[in-house]
Amino acid sequence: MVPAGRSALLLASVALGVAGAFADLAVPTPTLTLPSKVCGIRVPPFHVDDNFVVPVVSGYACDKVFGALGWAVSSELAPFLWV
Repeated sequence: MVPAGRSALLLASVALGVAGAFADLAVPTPTLTLPSKVCGIRVPPFHVDDNFVVPVVSGYACDKVFGALGWAVSSELAPFLWV
């Protein structure tokens, strides 16, 4: 059972989607990346926007949205995930 019903789940999904989109737009283009070699060792391409800014902003938004809806961080939402 989702606290506050399915409409709250829809609201949370939309709010988190907007937060992720905002975070993606907030990072300058072209993206900032690590060099191809660090100390002579090849590293995979690390994009600052995809690997750092978006998860941090989305996680912060998730914490605030869950708090506003009165949900505990331990809310069991797995049955409502679509793959």
